[in-house]
Amino acid sequence: MAQQRDLNRTRERIMAAAQKEFAASGFAGARTDAIARRARVNERMIFYCFDSKEGLYRAVLTQKMSNEAALIESTSDEDFTSSLVKGFAASCADLDALRMWQWEALDRRNRKLVAEEERRTYIQAQVAHWRRAKANGRLPPDVNEELLLLASVALRAFPLALPQATSLITGMDPLDPEFQRKWSAFLEWIGERLCSRAPASGDRLAREKEGESAGQNQAPIATRQQPVVKRQRVKAVS
Repeated sequence: MAQQRDLNRTRERIMAAAQKEFAASGFAGARTDAIARRARVNERMIFYCFDSKEGLYRAVLTQKMSNEAALIESTSDEDFTSSLVKGFAASCADLDALRMWQWEALDRRNRKLVAEEERRTYIQAQVAHWRRAKANGRLPPDVNEELLLLASVALRAFPLALPQATSLITGMDPLDPEFQRKWSAFLEWIGERLCSRAPASGDRLAREKEGESAGQNQAPIATRQQPVVKRQRVKAVS
């Protein structure tokens, strides 16, 4: 039993070290000997525990997806706005995961993503979460759940993925607590507007009538102003 606990702790150390190495160098650039040094273990333990570098990469991703899936399940009633704000905070606290995604995007060898099927399953679970929210009336009925998730990922990750753009636009570093406070407030603002309920048909008709009425009230003003303009022009010619 003690031996199993020691092995589990070794696995945890290796995975923590691997995440740092993968974030720093990507999957292709990461070296198992460097991971072993970070974890303070013999390199052979990596292959004993995970079979290969790809097996280790897969284990790191799977652990993250498992933790995030458990969080989603525990907050099944969470609204979209809260998920944006909490998701951004989680991204700030785990930049390594974002860096791993960036390295994958830069890999132009078009190889199959590690743990691709597991990732698709995890993503579809998130889509299903928002589909249920729409069915329960917590999202507008015409929203596309997949595109909503994509927008959510963009809003949570963009300031961190392109810190130079954030700095150029706002003059602030994305890890600056003041920027994070402002961006979180903005996420609340945009989330509330993006996912507000569509107006009832009666309200919409009322607004349309108000608009028509406003247009009718403005029309005589334009008519009354027109002769004034003409008189001014005639006077200028004479």
